[in-house]
Amino acid sequence: MLNYLKEFIAIPTIAYNKAANQQGIEFVKQILEPIGFELTTEGDSPYHQPVIVAKYLNPNSTQKVVFYGHYDVEKIKGWEKWDTPPFKLVEKEARYYCRGIADNKGILLARLLAVKELVEAGEQLPNILWIIQGEEEVAGQTPFEVIPKHFADFGAKIYLEETGMQKNGQAIIFHLPKSNTKPPFLNSLNKAIYNGNAIFENRSLNKFTECPFLHNIPQNGYYIGFGPNDPFCNIHKDNESLDIEKLTEHKEIFKKFIHWLNHTTI
Repeated sequence: MLNYLKEFIAIPTIAYNKAANQQGIEFVKQILEPIGFELTTEGDSPYHQPVIVAKYLNPNSTQKVVFYGHYDVEKIKGWEKWDTPPFKLVEKEARYYCRGIADNKGILLARLLAVKELVEAGEQLPNILWIIQGEEEVAGQTPFEVIPKHFADFGAKIYLEETGMQKNGQAIIFHLPKSNTKPPFLNSLNKAIYNGNAIFENRSLNKFTECPFLHNIPQNGYYIGFGPNDPFCNIHKDNESLDIEKLTEHKEIFKKFIHWLNHTTI
């Protein structure tokens, strides 16, 4: 994963950088297309950051899931505040430091490689709609134009957030809608991916603006979120970082999540 991560991080996929954003899109394509995903880029983005719509259709499976992520990163507001080069992956004190490692390139890459490794091992995937947008950090309108139709046409019940949080080393599983009753599958999910050791929170991942993913989940859909981020990630600030062990573990946790999806009826 390390070489892939170095390459992905080095691409400055920020607003208006047309060449870099296209390079980021091609990076994602080169992982997903060879394993059977059909990819399109959609939306006339004024920031040169269209939405990647990736679909994997398995005629032998009735299971459906929507994954969400983004390939863009927050711009650098103060280069002098960084202790390491923002677009170079640096390992220090058991963490990776660079722009985008926690939001969202590190987690996105772990999930891309998890799916790639499953397919290459001959394992089955559910039907997947993977929305990887490019205007997350500028709160652009393009995803609001692209996402609703795909959600309606695909008809999944599970909608997975871009990442999640850890508190004091303990994983959290976010879930919505808010209610007094947890979705019936949560304990099964917890056991499958975290050996039952995660805690539940009836909320969404913190967002700085309205989220086109969260906003368009249908009434009968279940929002869930989990991932390796922690309070020290410094998202949107200088010296963004992510725990190396937690990121590495997330790839295997995501494989467990796929296995769980293949054997769970929602």
